[in-house]
Amino acid sequence: MISIPIPGIASPIQSLISTIIYMDLLLTDKWLTSHLDESSESNEDEPLNIFFESQGFQSKHLFINLGSTLVFMIMQICLLMFTGLMSLFSSTSSRAEKLFEFLHKRLIWGRTIRFIIQQFQPLIFSSLINIRSQSLLDLKPSTIATRFNFYLSALIFTGTLLSVVIFYGIILRGKAGEQRFSTLIEGLKSNTSGFAAYWTVWTLLKWSLMCFILILLTDYPAQQLQTLTLLSAFSTILQISVQPMDSRIENMMCTFNELMATIYLYTLIGLATAGDDIALRENLGLALISILLLALSTNILKVLIMIICEIVKKIRRKCTQNERVAILSQHSRKYASTMPLTQEEAKSEGNVK
Repeated sequence: MISIPIPGIASPIQSLISTIIYMDLLLTDKWLTSHLDESSESNEDEPLNIFFESQGFQSKHLFINLGSTLVFMIMQICLLMFTGLMSLFSSTSSRAEKLFEFLHKRLIWGRTIRFIIQQFQPLIFSSLINIRSQSLLDLKPSTIATRFNFYLSALIFTGTLLSVVIFYGIILRGKAGEQRFSTLIEGLKSNTSGFAAYWTVWTLLKWSLMCFILILLTDYPAQQLQTLTLLSAFSTILQISVQPMDSRIENMMCTFNELMATIYLYTLIGLATAGDDIALRENLGLALISILLLALSTNILKVLIMIICEIVKKIRRKCTQNERVAILSQHSRKYASTMPLTQEEAKSEGNVK
C-alpha cells in the first residue's frame, strides 16, 4: 500500500500474490458488492489509490471494503443479541437459562475478543479509508447511505482503538489468566508477568500505527517509508529481545517475518532512490518479489510441517495404545491359564472325561 510503483513484470506478480493473501473467503465481491453498487453514488466510487486497490480495498465505502468481515460482524452482533435475549428469558425458562450460560461463557468475552483480533486490520483500515475520503462539510447534502457509512466508520474506528485500551487494562489487572480473557495471552509464554503478556496489545497497536501511516500519509511516500522502516526495525528488535511466543518455532518464524518486512522496506527505499536507472529498478522489483515469495513459501512450509508432525504424533499415539492393549490381553491370557480351577470347573471337566 506504499505509494511507490513496482517496475516491470514484478508489478503484476506482486498484485497476484496480494490477491491470494488478501483473498475474500466468502467471495462477497461476487454477490454482496453487486447489491451495494446499486446506489447512485457507488457508481462514481473509486479506490483511495491503485496501491490500495491491489491490496483488496477497491472502494472508499466501508461496506464494500469490509467484504467477508462485514458478514462475520453481522453474525457476531446477532449472536450477542441472541445471548442477551436468552438472558431475559432465563428467569422463566430453564432451557433459556442453560442456553444463556452456554453462550455467555463463549461469546460475551472470548468470542468477541477473538473476533476483534482476527478482523482488526480490515476493520480499522476500511473505517479510516472512509473517514479520510469524507468531509464534514459534504455530509449534510449527501445521501443517507453516505452519512450512515461515515458515522458507522467513526464508530468502528473508535471501537477498535478503544478495544486496545480495554485489552491493556485487562492484562494490567492480571485478569488475562481467566478463561474468558485467555485469548489475549493464547500462545504466549506461560510466565506472562513481563512484556510478553502485552504482545497481543502491542501487535494491535503496531497495526494501528501502520494504518495511520499508510492512509494519512498516502501523498507522502518518502515519509511513509521512513516511518514504516523505523517501526519495522523497532518491532524486530523487540521480537528478538522479548521472544514472547511459548513455542521456539513460533518465535523463530515471527523473527523471520519481522526481518523480511524490514528487508522489504529497505529494498523499497533503494527502489525509490534508483531514479531513472531502468535496469536497477527492474532488478530491485524482482528482489521485492523474491522477498515476498520467500516469506510466503516459508510460512506455508512451516504450517505443512506442523500439520505433518501432528499427524505423525497421533499415529504414534494410536500405535502405542494398540501395543499396550495387545500386551495387556496377552498377560491376562497367561494369568487365566495359571489360575487354579474352581470346584464347578473341575466337576465340569470330570464329567467331560
